Amino acid sequence: MITVSISREVLELNENQSITLQEAISLIEREGLKNNEIVTAVSIHGETIPVDLLGEIAEVDLDNLGNPTLEIKNSIEIAMEALNDSNTYIDTLNAKIHEIVGFYNVNDVDQANANFSDLIDLIDLYIQLISKVHRTVKNHNPTFFKNNETIRNLEIHLLSVLKALIPAKEKNDIIMLCDLLEYELVDNLAQWKIKAIPLMLESGKI
Repeated sequence: MITVSISREVLELNENQSITLQEAISLIEREGLKNNEIVTAVSIHGETIPVDLLGEIAEVDLDNLGNPTLEIKNSIEIAMEALNDSNTYIDTLNAKIHEIVGFYNVNDVDQANANFSDLIDLIDLYIQLISKVHRTVKNHNPTFFKNNETIRNLEIHLLSVLKALIPAKEKNDIIMLCDLLEYELVDNLAQWKIKAIPLMLESGKI
């Protein structure tokens, strides 16, 4: 009999044949968790490893891993963690913006253009992340957002800034581009830190 600890409880797997860690995780996610829960990490001999970083360990038989502990989190817990990391993400975006503007100011167009492409990719990832988090916290506490358009308005403004950035870049309108980056985009990101992220964090507590 194989045992796996899950959130301080023990699941007994009656398996005549060996089972790998990945197979155990899949079995537990399929049969032992609620719909909004997933396995996020595994603790093996005191070392905690995120599921997406297990690598070859995922294919090791549980017999050779002792009794690993699986870290289980629900969607709102994951959303709250992502929100706590969002301020650092925004700081990274702001640093990239100031770097780009600095390159344009000294007429280093090649470096500015290269970093501009990176910035657009980073903002796209941020939008995907924050949109997913917003959906999660809104589903968790729908009445909290019933009469509050703060997040929706910031999303609309952020998308409008991005929509204006591309043609400015294509027209090589450096003045317009720098204004959009240094003022419109930086201000929008600041509002996420000041208003939207605290709002979503508060909604997750209820």
